[in-house]
Amino acid sequence: MTLGRRFILALVASLSWAAALSAQGPTGTVSGRVVAAADQRPLAGAAVSVAERRTVTGADGRFTLTGVPAGTHTARASIIGFAEATQSVTVVAGQTATVDFALASRALELEGLTVAIGYGEQEARDVTGAVETVTPEEFNTGRVVSPEQLIQGKVAGVQVVDTGEPGGGINLRIRGGTSVTSSNEPLYVVDGVPLPVGGGLSAGRNPLNFLSPQDIESLTVLKDASSTAIYGSRGANGVVIIQTKSGARQGPAVTYSGSVSTSTVARRPDLLSAEEFRAVVAQRAPDKVALLGNASTDWYDAVLRTAAGQEHNASVSGTGDNMNYRLSLGYLGQEGIVQGSQTERISAALSYNHVLFNDRLSVRANVRGARTDDTFTPLGVLGDAARFAPTQPIQAGDSYFEWSSYPLGPNNPLAALALAQEDGRTYRSIGSLEAQYQLPFLAGLSNTTRVGYDVASSERRTFNPTSQQSQRESGQPGYFSRSTPTETNGVFDTFLNYTSRLGSTDSDIDATAGYSYEAFTGESPFIEARGLTTDLLGPNGIPTAQQMTSRIDNVRESRLASFFARVNYTLRDRYLLTLSVRRDGSSRFGPENQWGTFPAAALGWRVSQEPFMQGIGWVSDLKLRASWGVNGNQSFGDYLWISTYRPGDAQTQVQFGDEFVGTIRPSAVDPNIKWEETTSYNLGLDYGIFGGRFNGSIEYYSKDTDDLIFRVPVAAGTNLSNFVTTNVGSVRNRGFEFSLNSELLNGGDTGLNWDLSFNAATNSNELLRINSVGGGSEQILVGGISGGVGSTIQVLQPGFPVNSFLVYRHIRRDGRPIYADVNGLDPSTGKLTGRPDGKIDEQDLYEDLNGDGVINQADRAPFENPAPDWILGATSNLAFRNLDLSFTLRAYLGNYVYNNVASNRGNFRELSATGSPENLHPSALEYGFADPQYFSDVYVEDASFLRMDNLTLGYTVPSLRGMQNLRVFGTVQNVFTLTGYSGVDPSAVVPASIASPTGFGIDNNIYPRARTFTAGVSVGF
Repeated sequence: MTLGRRFILALVASLSWAAALSAQGPTGTVSGRVVAAADQRPLAGAAVSVAERRTVTGADGRFTLTGVPAGTHTARASIIGFAEATQSVTVVAGQTATVDFALASRALELEGLTVAIGYGEQEARDVTGAVETVTPEEFNTGRVVSPEQLIQGKVAGVQVVDTGEPGGGINLRIRGGTSVTSSNEPLYVVDGVPLPVGGGLSAGRNPLNFLSPQDIESLTVLKDASSTAIYGSRGANGVVIIQTKSGARQGPAVTYSGSVSTSTVARRPDLLSAEEFRAVVAQRAPDKVALLGNASTDWYDAVLRTAAGQEHNASVSGTGDNMNYRLSLGYLGQEGIVQGSQTERISAALSYNHVLFNDRLSVRANVRGARTDDTFTPLGVLGDAARFAPTQPIQAGDSYFEWSSYPLGPNNPLAALALAQEDGRTYRSIGSLEAQYQLPFLAGLSNTTRVGYDVASSERRTFNPTSQQSQRESGQPGYFSRSTPTETNGVFDTFLNYTSRLGSTDSDIDATAGYSYEAFTGESPFIEARGLTTDLLGPNGIPTAQQMTSRIDNVRESRLASFFARVNYTLRDRYLLTLSVRRDGSSRFGPENQWGTFPAAALGWRVSQEPFMQGIGWVSDLKLRASWGVNGNQSFGDYLWISTYRPGDAQTQVQFGDEFVGTIRPSAVDPNIKWEETTSYNLGLDYGIFGGRFNGSIEYYSKDTDDLIFRVPVAAGTNLSNFVTTNVGSVRNRGFEFSLNSELLNGGDTGLNWDLSFNAATNSNELLRINSVGGGSEQILVGGISGGVGSTIQVLQPGFPVNSFLVYRHIRRDGRPIYADVNGLDPSTGKLTGRPDGKIDEQDLYEDLNGDGVINQADRAPFENPAPDWILGATSNLAFRNLDLSFTLRAYLGNYVYNNVASNRGNFRELSATGSPENLHPSALEYGFADPQYFSDVYVEDASFLRMDNLTLGYTVPSLRGMQNLRVFGTVQNVFTLTGYSGVDPSAVVPASIASPTGFGIDNNIYPRARTFTAGVSVGF
C-alpha cells in the first residue's frame, strides 16, 4: 500500500481530534538548510517535504519540520529556477535529524510547483488554462512604485502602459480590451480580496500604489476563460492574483533593502529655439516682431529638473509554536522630472499564520495599510511651456514675466509652478482573515472561510491664488476646490474543497464549491470656492470666497452575490478535465437582468506521459490544452437602469413671483441594460525539451464580446436626455502568444550561469457591429484632441479596430505625401499662389474618397490602429559566482500615435492666433501649413519601438558575521529607446487595445519619460 493511500485511510479513521492525536504515533523533527550549489547563498522560499509534512525555508534558507513520523523517509527540496533534490533521512522519535540541500540552478521545472488559481492552488503541471506566475526572481528592478510595473515585458499577451509620471496611472491589458467605455482593467485579487474596478480609490494617481512591491511574493495572471470564469461577471478582462509575503519558518530573521535614485529627462518635444523663432516671426508675421523679447529661454527645460528618489524597506519574520509571522515597514519618496510632481508612500503590513488542532485548522491573517501623498504639476504647465515664446524672459524685475492682458498669450509656466498648489493624500487599508479546516469525517474534505475588507479615503486639493495671471483676468479671481471621496468594500467567502485519489481508477479529483458576497459603498463630497478676496490664508481662505458650492456627489452602492463550483479531474496522470461555473447576482442591473451564469470547460492531454513518448528522451514535457468559457464585465457605473435625481443648474430654475426655485432632474437610463459578455476559446501547447532546459508555451485565443456598453445619442423625445448608456454592439479579439524560457549555461563548478527568456504576442482587434440607437449611425466619434471645440480623431466603426484614427488622406505621389511645395504654396508668405483669399483649402491637400467633388467630413476614413500588432519581451540573467548582470528588452511593433503637439503647433497661425506669437513645432517649417490641419494623416505616426527597460548589475558579498544575503546593486531604467516616432514617448500613449472615449494613442503634452539611475543594498540578519 502506498504512503498516500495509508494517509487517506488515516484521515477517514480520524473521527475525532482525540482519535487523530492517538493515531499519530511517535514523531521527531527534521531541520536543515537549503542553499544554491553554485555560490552557497541561502534560498528563501524553497519547498521542503518529509513524509506528509511540508514547509518553506526562511530568509536564511533554514527550515524545521516537526511531527515527522519516526522511520526512514525521503526528504525533498525544490524552488523555481533550481533542480529538485532528494535525500534519505532517518527520524528517531523525540530527536532532531539534520539534512542540508545544495540545489543546482536550472530552467523552470513544473513538477511539484503550484500556481494560484481562483479560490485555491493547483500544481503547475495540471493546469489546463492559460496561467502564468511571476516571482521575485523575475520581477523588474529599479525604482518600481506599483505592482504592475514588476511584470512589464514579462508575460506574453500582457501590456503594462504607464504614463511615466512617478506613481502615475497605469493601464494593464490582458489579450486586448473587451470593452469600449467599461473598464478594460483586469480584476485584481490581493490575498483573496477582490479590489474595486480599476484597482480602487486614490487621490489622482495609480490606486495600486498603496501596495509596496517589496511585500509581493508572486503575481499570477489568469488569461483565458477556463481560469477566469470562476470570477464570473468580473473576469472578462483577465485576473491578476497578488499574493503577499508571509512569515518565515525559522527565525526571527530581519531583512533590509534600501536605494537612492536620480532621474533625468530622456526625451522632450521638438520646439523652435529662440533664434529659429525670431527668424520665423520676422518672415511670417512681421507685425509681431515688436512683441519679441531679447531673451533666449528654453521654457520646456525650465519646468524640468533632475529628480531624486529614495526607498527603504525593513521586515522581521519568524516562527513560534505552530505559527509564523512577518511584519514589514516601507517608505518611498520619488520626485518627478517635471517640477511640482512627487509621490511619497509610507506602508506597513502584517502577516500571521497559525496551525491548530494537530494541523487540522490553519488560520491566516493579512493586514496592510499605506498613506500616499502626491503633489501634482499644475494643469497646463507642459502645454504653456510648449507655447510660450522662447524670446521672453522667465522674470521681469522682481516678478514673473506675463503678457499684460490675458488671453494675449499663454500663462508663464514657472509662475504657475510657484503660485498654484495641487496635492492629494490617500489612506488605504486592506486585510483578510482566513480559516481552513480539515473536516474529520471525510478524508480530503476541507472548508475555507474568508472575510476581507478594503477601505480607502482620499483628499484632493487645488488652489489658484488671485495673483496668478489666469485668475486676475477671470471674473472671480482666486479658486479653491477639495474633493474627499471614500470607498468601503467588504468580502465574505466560504467554500468546500475535496481532493482524493479515486480507488483503483488511477485518477484524482479536486472539487471546489462555495458562496461569495461583496458589498461596496462609496461617496464623493466636493467643495468649490471662487472669488477669494485674499491669498494670505492660502487654501484656508474659503470663508472669503464670493461664491461657494458644496455637495455630496455620486453616492454609490452595489452588492454582488455569487455561487461557484469547479472540478479538476486527472486520469492516469495525463488526461485532464476542468469544469467550472459561477452564478452572479449584481445590484447594478434591473430585476430582469440581475443574474447571470458563467460556465467554462477545459481539456488537457499530457502527451509526454504516454508510453509511446518514453523513447523520446529529449522531450521532457508536452501538454496540449483546449478551453472554452464565458465571462462578464460589470465594471461601469451604478444606477444605470433606474433614474437618479440631482439638482439642476441656474438655467433650470423656476420663477414663483420674485423667487427662483431650483429643480431636480432625473438621469437618462435604459431599464434593460445588462453586463457585457465575453465568450473565449483557447488552444495551448506547453513544452519542455532537453531536461527542461528549454520550456514555454504556445497559445491561440479568440474572444467575442457582446452587449458592449456605451453612452450613445438617442432620438429627441425618447428619453430624459439626448444621450443614454446602453448595450450597443460587439467586438472581437484574436491572437497568438509564444513564450520560451531557457537555461543557456549551467556552469556548475565554474559558477557561470545564463538564463534567457523571450515572449511574443499578437492581437487582432475588430469592432463587429454597433446597434443603431434612435436612428443613429453605425459610427461613434471618440478620442478628443486639443484644437478646435469638440474635435475628435478616433472612431468606433464596424469592420475596423476600435479607436482607429479617423483622418483625411493627403494626396501622395510616388508614396510621398504632397504638401505645400507641390500645391503651389509660396513659402515666403504661406499662401497658395493663384488663390485670391490665400488660404489653404482641403480640396488642394486631401483625397476625395467618395468622389463627390467636395472634401468634407464624409472623406475622413479609418486609418491605422493605436494598438500594436506585436508585443515582444526578452529578459537575460547572467551570473558568474557572486556577480550578476540582467536586462529586460521590450518592443511594440505596428502601433500608431496621433501627434497632437505637432498638429497643434505645426502651423503658422500660432504666430498670430492670439495677441502674442507662440512657439511652433518644427513640422510647421516642413509642411508649410498656414492653418491647422488637425485631421491630416501626416500626424498619425508609426510609433513602433524597442526599449531596454532596465539594466542591473549586482554583487553578493560572501557571508559576513551576523549578515546574510548582503547584496549591492545598480540599476538603470529606460536605458535607451529606438523608434521612428517624433514625439516624446511612443509607449506612454500606446493602448493595450480598446480605450475610453478620451482616447489612447494621442500624444498631447504627455509627461516626458525619465531615465533613472538607482543604487541600492539588501541584507538579511
